[in-house]
Amino acid sequence: MRIQGRWKDLVHTHFVTDGERLGPEHTREVARAFGSVLRQRGIVFPMHFARSRQERTIRIVLECQPAQDELAHLEQELARIIEPIPARPPPVRSIKLEGS
Repeated sequence: MRIQGRWKDLVHTHFVTDGERLGPEHTREVARAFGSVLRQRGIVFPMHFARSRQERTIRIVLECQPAQDELAHLEQELARIIEPIPARPPPVRSIKLEGS
């Protein structure tokens, strides 16, 4: 998964990724790893994941707006954390068993 863009609203910083879905294990992994980076940098604001109905991407939202130099470092660390995660999860095929 990769970061495609970044934008700010009133109080949040949104990192737009190319990921379509993020399973619970990857969600916990990203939250733990990025949370550690935030704590090391002295940032106490939380982060969350967002997705709107209009877009097919996952946004990782930092609930603050760090200084520009700090933001560049955070984006670099987040890109490193999410890189091994596939942008699209493998397809799941349902199998119906008849009988028992």
